[in-house]
Amino acid sequence: MHPLARWVTASTIIATLFLPDVASAQADSTRAIGTATSTSALLGVRVDTSGTPYTFPAFIDELLGNHPVAQQARLVAEQARAELRMAWGAFDPKVSAKWDQKRSGGTEYYNYLNSELKIPLPIGADVTLAYDRTMGRYFNPDRRTDGNGTFAAGISIPLGQRIITDERRTALTQARAARDAGDAERLGIVNKLLYSAAKDYGSWYESWRRRAIAQEGEALAAFRLQAVRARVNNGESAPIDTVEALLELQRRQVSRYEAEASFYMSSLHLTAYLWDPEGRPASLPDDAKPVLHGLGRGGIDSTQLSALVDRAVQRNPELAKVQAKIRQASAERLLAAQGILPFAEGKLAGIAERGSDESFFNRDRLDDNYKAALVISSPLLFLKETGKFNATDAKLDFQRLERDLVRRDIEIDARTAIFDLANLQRLLVAQEANVRNARLLRDAEQVRFENGESTLLILNLRERLVLDEAGKLASLEAKVASARGALVLATGDRSLLTIP
Repeated sequence: MHPLARWVTASTIIATLFLPDVASAQADSTRAIGTATSTSALLGVRVDTSGTPYTFPAFIDELLGNHPVAQQARLVAEQARAELRMAWGAFDPKVSAKWDQKRSGGTEYYNYLNSELKIPLPIGADVTLAYDRTMGRYFNPDRRTDGNGTFAAGISIPLGQRIITDERRTALTQARAARDAGDAERLGIVNKLLYSAAKDYGSWYESWRRRAIAQEGEALAAFRLQAVRARVNNGESAPIDTVEALLELQRRQVSRYEAEASFYMSSLHLTAYLWDPEGRPASLPDDAKPVLHGLGRGGIDSTQLSALVDRAVQRNPELAKVQAKIRQASAERLLAAQGILPFAEGKLAGIAERGSDESFFNRDRLDDNYKAALVISSPLLFLKETGKFNATDAKLDFQRLERDLVRRDIEIDARTAIFDLANLQRLLVAQEANVRNARLLRDAEQVRFENGESTLLILNLRERLVLDEAGKLASLEAKVASARGALVLATGDRSLLTIP
């Protein structure tokens, strides 16, 4: 077989290594040249496509399980839940006791013992259980008790301010909203990490493919240089053709050096995402190679467009955080509105002597044994209260406007990400056709060159086109990972990142 004919056969075989779906398109040119032999036998160089597959889903699982940022995201949510528990502390029953005694000159002036259990209620009232005992010679008459002391059971109810809400109920409402905001923040942090990781995995895949393409191009140029030298020795080509072939080989060596450097850097960037279960930095295996299986390169079904946009509006963590701020601002404004009412509080408690045989809740006994109080206070102009209400009202309106802006941005981001995926699918189909056609042109040019109808320069240009188009295809394939990450970031739905 003629050396150049053997080179065409070799290029066809190498094509099947990188684009298996173009093998049928090359069948005619292969049959025109002759029977193929193995690539390694022809080139003496094995193109580096070996390695252990490191799939995108496996990378994501390891990332979510071990990466410190994912751990920090969980801590953000736990912190918000701890703050909610602190807010519930305002409704924690409280017990208190006080003992006060004075003796002088052998005389006990007074001996006071006061204990109380206060139980806050979610409606703003407080239930109080108390025991008081007073002993001694000199004491305030209103604190007199018998020797066994007295029990009291009562309730305090707001009648003006704080009848609808109060500081502790407002704090609880805001803490619940903060918990939801913490969950949204956790999801947002993880989604941003996934988006960054998806982009870097795509870059790693692209650099790996470009390195393989550069190795293919260099191997073909080296084989062609040998074939041209053989033709020159046989007097079939001009000696200057060896310079042309050598220059092309040197150009492709430079391209391979650049591709290898790019692959090394992208591997380093991907390594930064890898951590072991003990929290120690891990390394990317030397023989690891990217595999896009599980990523899914297809676009989104047009019938799902509205559903995905609605999902984005409902689940996007940025919108959830704004919604939480609106609930906090609403609770704050409601508390400020309560401040415009006069303060009024009523207290009522029944009392009984310790050891009394009479029922504590006996109506006739309580008519003569009780404590009651009514407290009323109010500013005259309500300047502070109305100012606070206006400030909280403006804050609530600000958050509502922010929600509308975020919702609009989310909808646009979601539609953009969906369009990018659909457009990438269309570009991939077209680019695969470009690669097939470029290879057909290169093979046809090889036949013309072999028949003396073309030049080595034109043949090299045809092959450069093949390598460039293959590189563009690798770039488009890598962009699918970034587009998937952008869709997750827009919708807040992590399940859209990988395809089962």
